[in-house]
Amino acid sequence: MELSPLINSLQQSLKSTVAPAGKDVAEAAALLAQSLESAARLCLLEAMSGAADEITLALENTSVEARLRGQDVDFVVNELTQTETTTAPTESTESQSNDDVARITLRIPESLKDSVEQAAKSESLSVNGWLVSAIAAAVESAPQSGQGARHGKRNRSYKGFARS
Repeated sequence: MELSPLINSLQQSLKSTVAPAGKDVAEAAALLAQSLESAARLCLLEAMSGAADEITLALENTSVEARLRGQDVDFVVNELTQTETTTAPTESTESQSNDDVARITLRIPESLKDSVEQAAKSESLSVNGWLVSAIAAAVESAPQSGQGARHGKRNRSYKGFARS
């Protein structure tokens, strides 16, 4: 789905609204309209992603994802087979049933995103489900506070001397 016509319509509406106020206000509104483009795209993407989540919850054996491709949004509908629905974790089990679900924006290199999509597909999971599982596994295996940082490299001590 191309977002540019929607953004252009929003920008044009803002310009039309302030046009009677004079040239200076119209110029300020034009600058404001341009600066709002990325925020408007993000809001539209979040709305579409939320709609996809609600549709997924309403449908059995089907997941709907909103994917950003460049500046456009694509909707992907995946029909799950019976074995996938019984083996794939659901969002409620992924979030450990009692936790609220939080939404975050994750920016990763395109090559890593492609690898994540392939890994998720090979395990018959959605990208979100695969990421939640990977994060949960990383958190569970992480050292507790005070026991060292990532990969156990913090709090190492060295003994000896050095000459300069």
